[in-house]
Amino acid sequence: MNQDEQKDPGEASRKNHFPADDDDNVSNANEDNKITELEGPELTQEEIEEEKFRQLVLEAQREALAKEADLRNNPQPRKRRVPRWIVWLMALVLLFQPVVFIFDIYSLPAIDFLKTSAKLSKREDITKWKQSVVVVLTEDGKGTGFSVSPDGLIVTNNHVVENTKQITVSFEEQGRFSASLVAQDSVNDLAILQIKNPPDVPALKLAESPTYTPDTKVRFIGNPLNFFGIANEGKLIGESEWAGRNGPIILLDAPVYRGNSGSPVFQNNEVIGVVFAITELDSYGKVGMFIRSNEVLELLKDIE
Repeated sequence: MNQDEQKDPGEASRKNHFPADDDDNVSNANEDNKITELEGPELTQEEIEEEKFRQLVLEAQREALAKEADLRNNPQPRKRRVPRWIVWLMALVLLFQPVVFIFDIYSLPAIDFLKTSAKLSKREDITKWKQSVVVVLTEDGKGTGFSVSPDGLIVTNNHVVENTKQITVSFEEQGRFSASLVAQDSVNDLAILQIKNPPDVPALKLAESPTYTPDTKVRFIGNPLNFFGIANEGKLIGESEWAGRNGPIILLDAPVYRGNSGSPVFQNNEVIGVVFAITELDSYGKVGMFIRSNEVLELLKDIE
């Protein structure tokens, strides 16, 4: 058994609280403890454990006192405090850095459509239409689509889903559904998807003979940039011939961005077209383009 383990508590306490510079006294105390250890009664296991714990406490006390004495004798130089204005400056830089990053990605007009969407989304008709507008996800990206029948037919652009192995359709509240491609029109950039066990959402009505009068206000819903379910509005510019297409396309003066492909364009509670691209005009700047609803109706006939 270690000699130090059976020291008298009083002796150890006194040694701990007074300078240990008298070697004779320390030696005498050790001898007394050794005699007590040899001649005293045998300790129980519980007493041994208590004594070990007491020694650990005393050791911790000695280390603390030695550390305190060392600090008094060898004081450390005081660290220089960082000026408060530097701290505030660093905080401001960290605060505004994400904002600058966002502006690098999205222009201010792109941010403005969020305000418009928030305002339009309070309308009862917009709220109803948004239930039927979906996110079309593929391994290459995402676009927009919308439900046109209770049995799960979804309209989108052909370029959103062409050459893809897996297509997923995501509703705002009902979640995701696996979809298959059942019809496509590469000339007019249209595609029809089919999902099984579709959710109970309103089927959007396609206009059979809409008019595309310039300056007429329309609304559309899609998933531009990294946002989802964004409602927006604009004005019709008019018809325009487009190389390789069966008929004219419609130009739209409105904030259309990447991800709006497949967005339904509404007028008088009907879908009058499907957004597929953007172009630039001298008199308008960037404008949207959409396919007329009668082209969608023709493609749907192929399924029937």
